[in-house]
Amino acid sequence: MKGTNTRMATPPSERTLTYAEDLRPEDVRALETFLNVQLGRVYEEVGETGETSFAMRSLRLVCDSAELLCILLAVEQPERWQRAAIVREWQRLRSTAHEFNHCEGYDHDRWWNQVRHFDASDETAEQDRIRRFADVGPYPETGH
Repeated sequence: MKGTNTRMATPPSERTLTYAEDLRPEDVRALETFLNVQLGRVYEEVGETGETSFAMRSLRLVCDSAELLCILLAVEQPERWQRAAIVREWQRLRSTAHEFNHCEGYDHDRWWNQVRHFDASDETAEQDRIRRFADVGPYPETGH
């Protein structure tokens, strides 16, 4: 694409994103802005081809995910489904941004980190489930 920088990463940022609870609305808006700029470039480059609809659909999805994510981040004590939705929507935005990881503005150390858990307790609970599954196996004895 014209006008893109082939730099792989910007200098390290002030913090590293580990869990979804670490997300701030500013992170979401910055990622949304980055994606809008990149998708706008796609739109400009492809002109009136079939790729235009891809760029426009992607822009709508980015805006929807970012808006939902900001709403969920405002919830004081999110319920389990809300916590899962925060992780899912961040991953959705992150995976869209990953397609542009060669572009100027891509920050590997902050916004683009993959988060698999809402917080440390969710991570511990998942590890416990995995250990139990490994100990019991996929089909525990039924005694028959």
